Amino acid sequence: MSTFKEGKSTNRPTLKGCTFISFILAILLGLSALLLENPVQAASIEFTDSIHDQLHKTAAAAGSTQKSIITKQYNDFSTLYKDTVSWDAKISTIHYDNEAQVSAIRQQIREINDEKITKLETQVKELKNKYQPLFDSYSSLTRQVSAAKKLKDKTLYKVLSAQADVMKTAAALARQQIRTQQDALAAAKKEKTNLSKKIRGVLAEIDPVKNKMKAEKSVLSGQSKLISTEWTNFKAAIKKSDPDRASDSLARLLTLSSKAHSLKQNIYNLEVNISGIIKRSKALIP
Repeated sequence: MSTFKEGKSTNRPTLKGCTFISFILAILLGLSALLLENPVQAASIEFTDSIHDQLHKTAAAAGSTQKSIITKQYNDFSTLYKDTVSWDAKISTIHYDNEAQVSAIRQQIREINDEKITKLETQVKELKNKYQPLFDSYSSLTRQVSAAKKLKDKTLYKVLSAQADVMKTAAALARQQIRTQQDALAAAKKEKTNLSKKIRGVLAEIDPVKNKMKAEKSVLSGQSKLISTEWTNFKAAIKKSDPDRASDSLARLLTLSSKAHSLKQNIYNLEVNISGIIKRSKALIP
């Protein structure tokens, strides 16, 4: 049975860097979003042999000109309707792909510079542990120098001071080495913060596009209900072999379906816009 309702896509995109669990969550979230945005059941249209026979009978009861008009209207509507329905799969495929990619990008944002930061944190810790005995020895030696000075032991003071001077230079070099690694660590964290903010800023451009899409889907839902009602009127007209009513209903169905077709294209194009935003955000990921 064909409907104007957006259907589920069986295409499951494979995304580099996206775990199986995050992919499944993205699909479920995407499906939930679609259901929430399209709460009203769309029009159900079936082009059955029975409908075709009743239409043929109704057209036969009309004049030759009206018969041609009704037949053309029905064929045009059938073609337009089927083409409109075909957009559902296209929309679902690109929608799920977009949702999965956004989920993957958000995970990648959280992981920016993580390996580098972890490595630098380890290096800083190792350097501190490595040079702590030196710092402890230097502190002890400076206390001994002070003690020798208080005792007014010039010889001891001179020897200890010379040792302290040498050790002071070594301790300063060690501290500088630690500071260099700490500065690199701080820079890596700052880069992560700034880049994450920048990428999230690009992704935020998706929100107004989704708002437009939601509005389009709301209008589409209304069109679908009108189509459903008009299809019921059309079936009643051909059941009574009323060519005038049948022709009027087909004319309205063509108008409504043309609008629905346009809305589906708009929704697809908005998803394409989202894909473009996603592409720009991915380009920022190191």
